[in-house]
Amino acid sequence: MKSTSSTKRSGFTLIELLTVIAIIGILAAVLFPGVQGVMKKAKQSTASTKLRNIVQAMISYSDGKKYIKTGSWSTTNNSQASSIAEYAAVLAYNSSLNAGEIWYVDADKLNESASFPKQVLTGAVGSQQIDTNFKTGSDGYGWHSWAAYTPTAKNLDGNIPLLWSRGLSSAGAWDATTGVWGADGGHIGYGDSHVIWTANTTDDGNGQPIFLDKALGTATADWKKAVSAGASVELKSK
Repeated sequence: MKSTSSTKRSGFTLIELLTVIAIIGILAAVLFPGVQGVMKKAKQSTASTKLRNIVQAMISYSDGKKYIKTGSWSTTNNSQASSIAEYAAVLAYNSSLNAGEIWYVDADKLNESASFPKQVLTGAVGSQQIDTNFKTGSDGYGWHSWAAYTPTAKNLDGNIPLLWSRGLSSAGAWDATTGVWGADGGHIGYGDSHVIWTANTTDDGNGQPIFLDKALGTATADWKKAVSAGASVELKSK
């Protein structure tokens, strides 16, 4: 004898659906900040690797004998630079660091909708030119994410900063508008090829500025005092 008292259930009730949606919302609110933090750390790690490669190319170029002078770059004046693009050209020409994308950071807020040129120099050997697409922020191409300076020192060491994330002021903080990571901080690459991430240059974690004043031998937050006892020219995206 078949029972007629049982009924088949077809789907969820409105209350059950709302409960599930509420649980998903709570989980998303809890997990999303953590996921964002992991993604940011991954992007910072990628940026650090790019900067280390540039610094190593600079060290290889210098070799205790050469330095990058202040002036306009050309194949005949291939150790001179008056912009960050020309600084990149010096390393592309002399150290074979011709990858264009290494000069850009994906997380850079100025590069959110930009394309990155594949190379720094184009053309036949001996007559290379800086790729037009490598020019700062032109035609939808990205803004260079690193800053450097000229003239550089011939003899490099672990106290001398070579490049850093764009937006670092001589006061030791990254600019909220022009900084690659806003005011959160940035990377610094040194003359012995090590790279650090820091929120600012005023505190090394022990309450002391992180740079060493070349003239006085004392701690300083001012990159200008750390790279030269005289005048220096900052090269950056404008």
